[in-house]
Amino acid sequence: VASPSYLAYLTPEQRDLEKPAKEGCGTKKFQFYLYRAQSNKQYKDENINAANLAGVLYYLHHEVVMTCPRKFGVTRIRRLLVTMQNTCHLYKDKKTQFGPYSAFDSGACGVANCTDVYKKYGSIIGCQHIPYDTGIFAAYCEQPNCGYPQWYSFPGPCTAKPIAEKTDECKSADPGGFCEKVTGQRDCTYKIEDAGSVYMDELYKTVTKYYTWDQFCTSQIEYNNKTDYGIGVDWWDGIYSPAKCRDRYNKVIAKFKEKYPKRPTHLTEPRCDFYETDPTNFFGQTGSGFSRTFGARKMR
Repeated sequence: VASPSYLAYLTPEQRDLEKPAKEGCGTKKFQFYLYRAQSNKQYKDENINAANLAGVLYYLHHEVVMTCPRKFGVTRIRRLLVTMQNTCHLYKDKKTQFGPYSAFDSGACGVANCTDVYKKYGSIIGCQHIPYDTGIFAAYCEQPNCGYPQWYSFPGPCTAKPIAEKTDECKSADPGGFCEKVTGQRDCTYKIEDAGSVYMDELYKTVTKYYTWDQFCTSQIEYNNKTDYGIGVDWWDGIYSPAKCRDRYNKVIAKFKEKYPKRPTHLTEPRCDFYETDPTNFFGQTGSGFSRTFGARKMR
């Protein structure tokens, strides 16, 4: 479980990012990679959530590949190049570089009072930590020192309404934080650029043009959370195995490196220094249903 007193996982590069800002009100500008599990559809990267790679793999394992066909029609892992700087209003109040995390659904903030947060601080980027190998939580962590899976929220125009209900008046009053040259002003806190995609079928094979999801789902499944293995696919076997989770992580990184050799494989991710909106149901009965007691496992 994440704690501001435990920082042993930080790399030397991350520790450098912890140093106080040399000028201004205390906020700092960061540039790093985040990831999203997404279908082939294209839309603006505003009013969205994104995560480091450990966070996205956790999400895929707990919520996407255990349904057939995949939840939300996910086909790929997108990599995002994020440039961000939060507002002075936030730093002066909280003394943090990040703010409260908000979950977005269909372009609307789904957290109580989240619009009040944006009115108070501006369109700030929020974050939260996902516990590592605790309760229901799988064994995904950020390499090389097993840092926490971290999720982020990026408020866009009219955060209170879903995409279909956003009016011009609402978007004018609540313009969001996306901008081309990030300044840290209330309406200019982040820029997101596409940095490539790795398709799930580049990692392992499921369907083809001639073998559809309807056919696949009659006899196969990518991952069964009751048995901890797939049928016809073994890529996701072992949700609580640190070695297997690390292997999946490394395979995704290797595929990005293979496809985009001119881009850096890694950019230093800052620490999520806001802890107030971290999840608290560490031992809840959601996500993977596979028991940690191996005697409860149904063997092949």
